[in-house]
Amino acid sequence: MTEKQLLPEAALYRRSRDGTLHPLNSREKHLPILIREKFSGEPCYVLQGSTVSKHNVFYSVSNILKRTQDDRTIEALRKWEDRVGMKESKRIRDEAIEAGNAVHSYLHSYFTDGKVKAVSNSYKNYIDALNKLLPNFGACLYSEQYIVSFKYQYFGKFDQVTLYRDSLTLSDLKISLKPKLSLNWIQDKILQLAAYYIPLEELYHVEQAALIYLIGDGSCNEFLFTLQEMEFYKDLWLERVNQINETVSLAA
Repeated sequence: MTEKQLLPEAALYRRSRDGTLHPLNSREKHLPILIREKFSGEPCYVLQGSTVSKHNVFYSVSNILKRTQDDRTIEALRKWEDRVGMKESKRIRDEAIEAGNAVHSYLHSYFTDGKVKAVSNSYKNYIDALNKLLPNFGACLYSEQYIVSFKYQYFGKFDQVTLYRDSLTLSDLKISLKPKLSLNWIQDKILQLAAYYIPLEELYHVEQAALIYLIGDGSCNEFLFTLQEMEFYKDLWLERVNQINETVSLAA
């Protein structure tokens, strides 16, 4: 029996200051440490003590999504950058990242400390939108938590597993300047949710998934997905994983 066969399908991990991934539960001595490496010029992780090869690299969820974007999405992004200019597009991205980090920190402190951290007034509308949703949340199992899929060889950090509207829910929080009115506009974000859902359901009986957008005008858009609906997106996500594996094989 190989080392991979001895591993569980999924496990929760924590990230150390040097970027190394360690099992969340220190008593799980049988689980490997994952260390940062590069393969074919791309950042990845491998099991400590393993050689870096196409057979044992673990890519992040965000890296897989980025590297498997369809041509239409890539072209739309290029046209937007051409229209607003590279300097302005960078400014918009940086501001979005800062705002996203602020609201995530706010919600994380709410769950872990029972109180919220002060947030810049620049993000007031997003925080107002989030405060409207807080009564929908109940007990929190995990917040801002790393998970590793040994079965499919990827890892990522999900937002929360909590009671939400009285069901155990994997939730992902996003911000947007404009409302998200169609699932067609957020397909990659749903696939990101599915990526975390697959290993999580090996550990917990998650009842639903939620993608929540905080909008710049103080409103919010909430998308809830049943177990049956998630089956469709899980399949789409695994197609992306297969794509990245094929890319790795060609590059090796």
